Amino acid sequence: MSDVTQVNSVAEVVQDEELLMVAFASSDSECVNQHFGSSVGFDVYSVSANDSTLLTNKRFAKEKKDGNEDKLKPKLAWLHGSDLVYVGSIGGSATKQLVSLGVTPVVVKGGPEIEDIINELQDELNGTLSPMLERITRQKSGKGQNRFDEMEEEGWDE
Repeated sequence: MSDVTQVNSVAEVVQDEELLMVAFASSDSECVNQHFGSSVGFDVYSVSANDSTLLTNKRFAKEKKDGNEDKLKPKLAWLHGSDLVYVGSIGGSATKQLVSLGVTPVVVKGGPEIEDIINELQDELNGTLSPMLERITRQKSGKGQNRFDEMEEEGWDE
């Protein structure tokens, strides 16, 4: 992992607005196996229909699961610029804060491998987009400025 760029936020490594910037909450850089708030690390890949590249990663100190909102601030600041963040679980407050930054959290169970998730995203990018990816790609192209109306159309419910 020493060849990845170390940055203050994911926004610093966004190279192409057409690429998805996808973060994964992981302790081992192989599987999505961390709760967002207590995650010890995130790995960020750029993903296109035919390629993916590990761009950066960040390790955080182990945090207590005590509801301390301040522990979220460094993670939220660092993830700014991501389109998606895959997590094992996430609380409501963190979800709202990510969405307000334009980052869509995705909860996955069972510790799936990062490589498998990337392959699924690429399959979708080469086929029919889910409403979630359609919304993200539309926002990235500047066509979907009112994400709250779109979220309501998708059936988003707090």
